[in-house]
Amino acid sequence: MHFKFLFLFLAALLLCSACNKKQGKDLDGPETKVRTAQHQRPTIKESEQLAAQIETELMQFAQRIASGDLPDPFTNDEQWSQLSGRLTNSSKESHKVKVSIFEISHDKNIIQASANMEIKARLDNQNYFGQITRFKSSWSENADGKLKVLEISAPLQTVLNESPALWFSDETERLTSNEPAFEEHLSKGLDFWLKRIESIHGIDAFINNGMAVGDFDGDGRDDIYVCQPGGLPNRLFLHRANHTITEAPEKTGANFLDHTSAALFIDIDNDGDQDLTLATPSGIVLLENDKHQSLTARGILQTDEVDCHSLTATDFDLDGNLDLLITFALGSRSLDDDSSFRFDDARDGGSNQLFRGDGNWSFSEVTALSGLSEGNDRHSLAASWHDYDLDGDPDLYIANDYGPNQLYRNDIRNGTRFFTEIAKETGTEDRGAGMSVSWADYNRDGLPDLYVGNMYSNAGKRITGLNGFLPKNKAKLTKHYRRFAKGNTLFMQKKDGEFIDAGTATTMGRWAWSSVFADLDNDGWEDLIVANGYISGPRPDDL
Repeated sequence: MHFKFLFLFLAALLLCSACNKKQGKDLDGPETKVRTAQHQRPTIKESEQLAAQIETELMQFAQRIASGDLPDPFTNDEQWSQLSGRLTNSSKESHKVKVSIFEISHDKNIIQASANMEIKARLDNQNYFGQITRFKSSWSENADGKLKVLEISAPLQTVLNESPALWFSDETERLTSNEPAFEEHLSKGLDFWLKRIESIHGIDAFINNGMAVGDFDGDGRDDIYVCQPGGLPNRLFLHRANHTITEAPEKTGANFLDHTSAALFIDIDNDGDQDLTLATPSGIVLLENDKHQSLTARGILQTDEVDCHSLTATDFDLDGNLDLLITFALGSRSLDDDSSFRFDDARDGGSNQLFRGDGNWSFSEVTALSGLSEGNDRHSLAASWHDYDLDGDPDLYIANDYGPNQLYRNDIRNGTRFFTEIAKETGTEDRGAGMSVSWADYNRDGLPDLYVGNMYSNAGKRITGLNGFLPKNKAKLTKHYRRFAKGNTLFMQKKDGEFIDAGTATTMGRWAWSSVFADLDNDGWEDLIVANGYISGPRPDDL
C-alpha cells in the first residue's frame, strides 16, 4: 500500500547518477599480508565489531583534517583540502569530531563502509563553524585482525555552515553515560532489533513509534517516555537535577511490551499530575499517575481501528475535562478487495475517533455526534487543536496522506458542540500528502497561521511537469500529482478568516514527517523546526 515509496523509488532509478571515487590511498604505508578470503557471511556481531574498528580508524583521519594535518595522499585532493583549510584559523581546543558508520558490507575479504563525519569548531573571528561530510571507504583485514585502508573516496556530499550564533550540540553521550538501558537498547537502532526479534511480536520497519514529554515525578523537570515496537519494552527516563537521565524503576509499570505507536502525558483526572495514555493494538490504555511513583491502569478505550497514528487532547466542549482524539492511517477499509484507494484522493483510510471526557476516568465515543464523521475515511497522520477563529473554543486541523486535509470549525448547534468541515472554503485543503501540522502567528499580525508538512520531490516535479506525463483530458489529475511533489505549505491567515499560501520559502523543509513552531532564539518570532527524510542521492538538489 505504500505507493508513495514506490513513486520515490522509481524516480530515484531514473534520475540517480553514479558518484566518482578517488583511487586507492594508503594511509599506513606498505601493504601487509592479507588473510585468506572468507567465503562465509560474517555474523552480525562481527559486522558490529568491524564497524567499531573502522570508526576508530576514521576518527584519526577526521582529527587530522580538523587540525589541518592532512595525510599525504589527500593534500592534492581539492575537496578534502578545502574542508581542512576552512579550519586553519580555528581554536584546536574547540574542535569536536564525530564519525559514524551507517552502512557496512563484505565482499570476501574486502570491507566496504559508508560514513558520516561531523566537525565543529570556533573560528578566530568568533564564529561557530561546522561541516558534515559523507564518504565511502574500503578496507582489508590482515592476518592479525588489524584493518588496512585501501581507499577513501572524495566527499560525496558535504554541508558547511558558519554562524555567529551558537548551534545545538549533541549531549547524548553525557546525558546517558550512567544509563545502561540507553546503551543496551535505544542506541542500537531499529535495524539492529529487526534482525533479532520476530515480526510476529509487532516489530516492523514501517510502523511508527512515538514519544511523550511530561513531568511524571513532579520535580518541575520534563521526563521522556519512549514508545517501542512489539517485543521491546517502552522506556520512561527521568530528568535529574544534574541534567542527566535515568530510567524509572521497574515498579513504575512503564515498561509495556505491546507495540506502542503513540503516547501522551495529560492530566486526565484533574488532580494536578501528569497521567499517561498509550496507543496499542488493544486500544488506548489509560494510566493514572499514582503519587509520582507508579502508573496504574484505569481502563482501555476500545477503538474501531488498530493503526493509531497520533493522540491529541483538548477540552473541545469546555466542560473542564480533557477529551481525546485518535487518528488512524490504515483501517479495515484498506484491506477490502474493493478498496477505493487513489494516490491523489484515497477514501479507504481509518476512521478517526473522538472520545469525550466525562470525568472520573470515564469517556464517551462522540465522533458522529460531534460532526467529525464527515470525510472520516482518510489516511490521517497528524492532528492539531487550535482556536484559529479566536472565538474561545478549540478548532481542529487534520493532515491526511493521499488526499486533501481537513479543517473542522468548533461551533454550537442546537445547544451542543458540533464541528463543521471548512477546509475548502478557507483555502486550507492542501492536497499534498500531509504528515504534520503546527499552528503559530508567524508574522505577528494577531491571527493564527498554519504550517503543513508534506511530501516533496524534485524528481516528481520534473516528471509531472513534462507535457506527456498525462493526456490533456486529465489535467485535473495532473494538477493533483504535481501538488504531491510541491512539498510543505505555510498558510497565512487573512482578516476575513481565509488562508493564502505564503509562498515557497518553507519548501526547504523538504519531505517533512514532523514540524513544530517554537521561538528558539527568544526574539519574539516563531521559528520552525522540521524533521524530514528521504534526502538522498549524489545531487543535493535532487530527491
